[in-house]
Amino acid sequence: MPSRTSATKKFRSIDYRWLVNRLSSMGPHEIIHRIKEAALRSNGRKKRGWSEFELPEMPLPIIPFDSCKLDDLGKILEHDWSEIFEHSTKAEWTWLGSTWPGKPEQNIWINDPITEKDWPNETYCFDVPFRHVKDLGDVKYVWEVNRLQFLPPIAALSRIKGNDDAKKYCLTTIESWIDSNPPFKGINWASGIELALRSISILLSISLIGADEVPPKLAEKICKALHAHAYWIDRFPSKYSSANNHLIAEAAALYILGTTMPALPKASHYREKGLKILADESVKQFFEDGVGGEQSPTYTAFSAEFYLLSLFVAKSVGDTVPPSTLDRLGKVAQHLRWITDSAGNQPHIGDDDEGRVICSSPHLEKHYVSSILSGLSAATNQPECNPPQRTPHLRDLFFGPIPGTNQEDPIGLNVFDSGGYSVFRNRFGDQNALLVFDHGPLGYLSIAAHGHADALAIWLHIDGSPIIIDAGTYLYHSGGNVRDYFRGTSAHNTLTLNDEDQSTISGAFNWSHKANAGQVTSPAGGNGQSVVAQHSGYQTRFGLIHRREVKWESSKKFTISDLLVGTPTSPNINAKIRFFLAPSISISKTSENNYELLLDGKQIVKMKIKLGTKQPKITVERKDISKQFGEKSSTNVLCIEYQDLDMECVTQFEFI
Repeated sequence: MPSRTSATKKFRSIDYRWLVNRLSSMGPHEIIHRIKEAALRSNGRKKRGWSEFELPEMPLPIIPFDSCKLDDLGKILEHDWSEIFEHSTKAEWTWLGSTWPGKPEQNIWINDPITEKDWPNETYCFDVPFRHVKDLGDVKYVWEVNRLQFLPPIAALSRIKGNDDAKKYCLTTIESWIDSNPPFKGINWASGIELALRSISILLSISLIGADEVPPKLAEKICKALHAHAYWIDRFPSKYSSANNHLIAEAAALYILGTTMPALPKASHYREKGLKILADESVKQFFEDGVGGEQSPTYTAFSAEFYLLSLFVAKSVGDTVPPSTLDRLGKVAQHLRWITDSAGNQPHIGDDDEGRVICSSPHLEKHYVSSILSGLSAATNQPECNPPQRTPHLRDLFFGPIPGTNQEDPIGLNVFDSGGYSVFRNRFGDQNALLVFDHGPLGYLSIAAHGHADALAIWLHIDGSPIIIDAGTYLYHSGGNVRDYFRGTSAHNTLTLNDEDQSTISGAFNWSHKANAGQVTSPAGGNGQSVVAQHSGYQTRFGLIHRREVKWESSKKFTISDLLVGTPTSPNINAKIRFFLAPSISISKTSENNYELLLDGKQIVKMKIKLGTKQPKITVERKDISKQFGEKSSTNVLCIEYQDLDMECVTQFEFI
């Protein structure tokens, strides 16, 4: 058996390729900050054990709620909560496309369900290079259990049914986590967002069970644990260490902990710091038109959920939230409503790791964005933004929804120029069409961690059914080359040159070259239903700019025109345009360059590829997609391939 020293050296090993890639995306100020941050992390080794977080006797923190509203929700959701309880007692969770092996005797706090290997829990947390340890699995799996998000639904069940077994399970599980994860050892202290989500889960669980139901010794343990979480989270938020949704999560947890635990030594600091960061980030991480900076509707909703819970806590104590924050959240609601189809679905754009702040179902939450949209609609007093469909959820206890739904879909063209999306909405007969066109930035800030190389891609939904889709996400840290594929241009509904990506991937969350995309002047004679955009991602390598026009010809017809502008650097350049079809859609050729798309055997779209002087090669291929995190399948992809770059391809879509 290796000594503790050798084990520590093993886990301190550095992936220098990742380090170079990460440094290449930083400016000089960020590099200086990282050096200081490394010193701060090193000093953190001095804090050891729960004894350093002893507190004077204090009441357990709670988040208040309406018990009558909980009873009403319980009548709808009791079955889901009971199912979570049953699976949890057997350690048989299904998350991220995988099912845990159901071995409660294992140390679930460090065990990977895929490899069934244990992550280190004696090593200082920042000595565990979780991004690069390949043999232990993807760290997201072990972190998923440690978020403790299965507990609040069980706590709600214990409250509405007076179920002592459910209450005991919640309290025993919280105590098990505390006893198994002393500060600041092991993988479960290494990420601020994980601490934030876990502390919120504990707070919600105690609130739903009732503080009076917690034995005094365990109450003391819980207060110490939350104290340690607040102390450690306070070290994470900064301009560079947690600049995206992580920063919002950490700020929300700091604010909520500081507000609900006023006897903490630095409670006022946590409260003020958290609220200030939330206010500042609301106008940074959401564009002025409401588009999320991460370029992903699900990450937009995830960030917004932290805001909604913080707003609920602020209202309960009378804290004032800046009008700029509420205004920006209102814009977020408006944008999300525009990209929500008549069945409450949104196009899958960019990364989606199925992150949630509050969970309520044992199954994948399909209407997550619409659930958050309903909360935003209530919080910003915009009933017109309510989604047409949504699923009741435990989070409804704390924020929303406004009663009823808004069945009136928006109609027309809305260009979200700051965020970089044009959204076309049309009605033909009794059906509705939603088309989204991407001409925005790659992602948020220098790292663009959750963006995909999808400039000028399109997504199409008809009457609540996805037709032309995104390939998905699949995996993060352990995805390797497959992670690269799902982020790459060839997995999106746009054009590639020599099958290379517009933006160059340099790690699971990094890019070494970014395509610049933007809207350009619409053609003369445009009818207001046409958008022209282009990107420069191929200009340096191939001498060419990809320009695309999306034009709505009538309520039943639109065209996509692709053009390459510039002088090719080589005669040996291949251009390929792809359209990923939803698995429910079949495609058949009706005549030369004409195709039909069918849903359940019924023709819904006719496609006609209008050609210039050059004849492309048109094929239907099978390509990988990921309908949910950790799962892969395949679908049909229509491919239009040109060997000669003197091309202009017009693809016409006509609804039936």
